[in-house]
Amino acid sequence: MSGSIRRQFKVCLIGDGYVGKTSIRRTYLKEGFKRSYIPTLGVDFAQKSLIFEGSPTNLVIWDIAGQVAFQNLRRRYYEGSSGIILVYAVDDRKSFDSASKWLVEAHGFMDGLPPLMIVANKTDLRHTLRQEDVVTTEEGEAFAESVAQKLGTKAVFIETSAKQDKNIDETFEALIRMMIDATDQPITSVPSSHEITPKEEESTTPASNEPTSPTPQTSLAPKPTEEPLDREVDPVTLLSSDSEHLEEETIGLAMTELQTLRSDLKMAEEELANTLSKMETDLLTLKNTVHVKRIMFEHLKQQLKDTREEWAKSYEEYQAIEKNRKEQFATRNMQIAAIRKKINEVGARIRTRVGDLDMRKMSE
Repeated sequence: MSGSIRRQFKVCLIGDGYVGKTSIRRTYLKEGFKRSYIPTLGVDFAQKSLIFEGSPTNLVIWDIAGQVAFQNLRRRYYEGSSGIILVYAVDDRKSFDSASKWLVEAHGFMDGLPPLMIVANKTDLRHTLRQEDVVTTEEGEAFAESVAQKLGTKAVFIETSAKQDKNIDETFEALIRMMIDATDQPITSVPSSHEITPKEEESTTPASNEPTSPTPQTSLAPKPTEEPLDREVDPVTLLSSDSEHLEEETIGLAMTELQTLRSDLKMAEEELANTLSKMETDLLTLKNTVHVKRIMFEHLKQQLKDTREEWAKSYEEYQAIEKNRKEQFATRNMQIAAIRKKINEVGARIRTRVGDLDMRKMSE
């Protein structure tokens, strides 16, 4: 079983909602893939193992949610990305207008962009809309050229239709090639301890089982002094144990057994390789799940800290307002009491004056 270094790339799918990011991913993965969907975390990731230009390659595809609620989390989702696929829909000009915002966000989070594919999806809908309502090929190409110049990254423009499975494989193949060129990662063979070269096969065959050309001095010359009186007889062939024919038969059986063992070894190695591949895939899925949940935990922990600080600040403001309210209430009560006292005093004077007037009238 010969091994080789496995390339591994993290690819981020970005863009507005409903432009077909998930459809592109599912169309590319086709059947037999494993994915872990975590809608509450704003990310959906899947993986695919393939042989690209003769070398094992593993893609971890992160489908990042575009909702504003996940904007703070997206910074962490970009970490370690080897390539980006930016998707907009040709029937949705708003998604095309938002494409530059996505790239500005990614550029700010990553301090530079990795290889980039700009994908104009849903080309199958072009014929159903008015020409002025769709994003043209020329607009997409001009946008890709502008991005490459302004942001200093290699960008390739391509038009796709996830519904028709058009240019989906080509999109990922072009991105993989760009990522390999960007990393310049050498792929070298790793010798296996189970691998046997032709020379090793010859050297590992027991010398006693190799057929040799008999010579008159060795195999044909009688040695009466060393020959036992009673020769042992092989129970199957009924030949003496020192018969050259039996030796050739033994060699043939040994060679047959050797071929059988080699076949068994190859099958065992293939089963081991498949088992290791499955375990690596499962392990990678778990690693990604743990990574995303750790990001979410840190985000929630920060949110809890911010909430506590906001609560403390709000409580301090509440206490200050309550104190001010009580002070104003006491002041107003004093003012009201003073006004009431004044009213009573004025009322008393009025009553006294009225009484005086009544007495004067009566005396007259």
